[in-house]
Amino acid sequence: MGARVIAVVNQKGGAGKTTVAMLLAGALGEAGHRVLVADADPQNTARHWAGQGVGFPAEVEDYSGEEGKLHKRLRKRLDEFDYVVIDSPPAASAPVTGSALRLAHLALVPIVPSPLDIWASARIREAIEAARMKNPELHARIVLNQLQPHTLMSREVIALLPEFGIPLLSASLRSRTVYRECAAGGTTVSALGSRARMAQMELDFLRRRVLALLRRLGNH
Repeated sequence: MGARVIAVVNQKGGAGKTTVAMLLAGALGEAGHRVLVADADPQNTARHWAGQGVGFPAEVEDYSGEEGKLHKRLRKRLDEFDYVVIDSPPAASAPVTGSALRLAHLALVPIVPSPLDIWASARIREAIEAARMKNPELHARIVLNQLQPHTLMSREVIALLPEFGIPLLSASLRSRTVYRECAAGGTTVSALGSRARMAQMELDFLRRRVLALLRRLGNH
């Protein structure tokens, strides 16, 4: 059985695609899985993240030039890995985003809980629906990122999410300085030790929820 493919996608820049992709990939790698991060964003932020340190527990490679051929390139490598995480560019209509969704089993859509971010993300829902014409096995979940759960704004935005048309993953990432430290140091949350304990627990729950969802989808 080849790798399960997770595409991290959104129309809006700043939603945290690379943060979600790299934190999740790092957690999967540390759990003993063979993981490839396909950096399909021309900014190559995922590669810069991994390049800041040594020993990142997933392979991170540049696929930003593949455009609409990304799914064909990655399909040839699925037997090498347990999971492939695609970090896509902030463009729902880009050929590389459509190609990523054509291959993916699961699309994760990071959204910062603000009305502007939800409105700006509407086009990615259309891209996911279009991709299902050729990839009916594609499922999608919203991942709340930079969450501040006790604010009125967060509660109001979360109440709006059912209208978005994509189910909400039952795990989120809060607004934490340690996640930015991981990017700056090219490392994972666990490498930051005991001071990042809450972030480690949060990320472990995200990893377990994603794996449970993929297992359930695989049984359908």
